[in-house]
Amino acid sequence: MFSVEYDYWPQGYDVFLGSPMANDADAPVLPDEKLLSRRPWYLIGVLILLLSLLLRQPLLVVAGYLVIVLGAVPELWYRFCLSGVTVQRTVSARRAQIGDEIVLTLTVENCKFLPLPRLRIEDEVPEEGTPIRGAYLETSVKPLRLLLINTLSLWAFQRVTRRYRLRCVARGLYTFGPLRLESGDPFGLLTREEQREHVTERLLVYPLVVPLERLGLPARAPFGDRMAPHALLEDPLRIIGVRDYVTGDDPRRIHWKATARMGRLQSKVLKPSTHHTLILFVDARTYDNPVLGYDPDLLELALCAAASVTTWGIEHGYAVGLFANGTLGEGDLPKPTVAGHAGAHALAASAEVVITGANVARSPTLHLRLPPSAAREQVVYAQELLARLIPYFPAPISQVIARETPHLPFGSTIVYTGAAPALGAEGLALLHRLRARGHSVAMLLTGDGPIETSGLPTTRIGSNATWKHLLDEALATHGIDRRGRSLPAAADTAPHDSIGLKLEEVRP
Repeated sequence: MFSVEYDYWPQGYDVFLGSPMANDADAPVLPDEKLLSRRPWYLIGVLILLLSLLLRQPLLVVAGYLVIVLGAVPELWYRFCLSGVTVQRTVSARRAQIGDEIVLTLTVENCKFLPLPRLRIEDEVPEEGTPIRGAYLETSVKPLRLLLINTLSLWAFQRVTRRYRLRCVARGLYTFGPLRLESGDPFGLLTREEQREHVTERLLVYPLVVPLERLGLPARAPFGDRMAPHALLEDPLRIIGVRDYVTGDDPRRIHWKATARMGRLQSKVLKPSTHHTLILFVDARTYDNPVLGYDPDLLELALCAAASVTTWGIEHGYAVGLFANGTLGEGDLPKPTVAGHAGAHALAASAEVVITGANVARSPTLHLRLPPSAAREQVVYAQELLARLIPYFPAPISQVIARETPHLPFGSTIVYTGAAPALGAEGLALLHRLRARGHSVAMLLTGDGPIETSGLPTTRIGSNATWKHLLDEALATHGIDRRGRSLPAAADTAPHDSIGLKLEEVRP
């Protein structure tokens, strides 16, 4: 067995991504009419052989055998050309940040003695705002999709690998596939097609995370309150470590086993039994009337703010919860790796399914609902869910706030993130009601439209131009622009300060 590899990495060009659509229909069954149409060839060949015997003409014998071969060879390739052909598509990473480079690898192998004089592979790839360079593309009949075309010839037991470089320039869940194979005989008389629905790959691109100062918020106390440096209550049964004994420590906190092992007094470090709670309500609507659609830039700015505030909150010891009125795209939810809090079940409605370990809840309509948790993995769960969020006919955010109000811990910090026109009078009244119940309420508004806040702390985090500037700035640190093209060498690509919490994939 031998193999051939191609690297499609053109100078100065990259491939980047768009919005996915998945097709999970069953593979079509090919009809047999093509095989039935070959039967007259055999009949004609036999008649010519019989005629050659009657006329005693050797040339007619050759002609008869040639007709039979022209009938048999195409049928042989038609029956077995796609048998034993394996196609594998892989991506170098399943999760990525905006600006990351991903390698898409397509491996084709012919695992039989019959060679393939021609093989055409049509691979569905995302299309929205993504002119894929360095590859041959055709328009797909499906919206927001393109066909990545690979045409090649394979000898017996040959493997060919082709690689494409992709640049992630937008948040979202991207699907590659399914595949469509097309091959035939050397004469081009018969062509067989096969759909490989199961050959799909998904790539999740997280929303942009920026320091809060880039959104116009103070870094120390962005919402008017600051958590105390020490917890008021600690759980004596939850020991998270030990430290050297200092004067004034309670003798009951001395860890005698660690003291005997270390040779000096050691005090227990206890985990706080209470956390300050930060609740984010993210509005996927950008207009008061959903019939008008939505503004993509304002939505991405709101999701960027939600991801940034979530990261900031976890870094500063808050128990962060996240709720939104959008729906989630296809794909598995993040895998739980930490034990959930006791209040996770209380936050789940009866019609919803709760993943207790991850504190992730989703309803049959796949609404984003992440109960509060102070675990560092909460950042990953929030990023995963925000990356999948799509503004598909979202309900008013007031319905989400009203549903979650009875379950909010007392004294929580409530942050509304969304467009000013989408909140509405009902949503504003609910926020005032939460403030009257003892919660601290703040609003992070996108857009420039006027709104009556009635005294609630409000921060305008920006408009369409703000999001474009943040995106261009983030992509420039990777040396590309919004179209995935390399920036000139003289461009200023010095990175700005970023939030220090490292985002890692949660593995099952």
